[in-house]
Amino acid sequence: MIGHVLRPHGVRGAVRARATGPTLEALALGTEVEVGPADGPRRRLSLETRAAAPPGLLLHFAGVDTRDAAKELAGQPIHAPAALMPPLDDPDTLYVRDLLGFAVDAGERRLGTVGNVIPGPANDVLEVAGKEGPVLVPFTADAVVAIDRAGRRIALRPDLLDR
Repeated sequence: MIGHVLRPHGVRGAVRARATGPTLEALALGTEVEVGPADGPRRRLSLETRAAAPPGLLLHFAGVDTRDAAKELAGQPIHAPAALMPPLDDPDTLYVRDLLGFAVDAGERRLGTVGNVIPGPANDVLEVAGKEGPVLVPFTADAVVAIDRAGRRIALRPDLLDR
């Protein structure tokens, strides 16, 4: 996931979007992306124009030419093929797509698997899908003890969720 469509902008199909990293802002015009949920049908769209519109971006996709068509994209994540993602230099940095499906444990207790990563102003939040429903976990150095990339597992501080 490289961003989220927020809402329509104007009447000609443009949308306001928020990038979740540097990739969306660096994509070449004409690049195809997919818009839609991680676990559902996605729409393949070609990026026609992009403009800075702090705090986000204004995007226009080929074939999305009306406000109603843009409304259909609102609230949807924007995905790019893995080949378009730049390599990460920092070993402590992960793409959101890499975290999805990681098992999450708090001490000896299995909470579930990462189903979503919610960007926040101070830190991201992991939405962990478990037997008892979703659990929101701060993705911070204080909460996360270890990340095992090969084993696709995140270990949390054992007392993090004590009630």
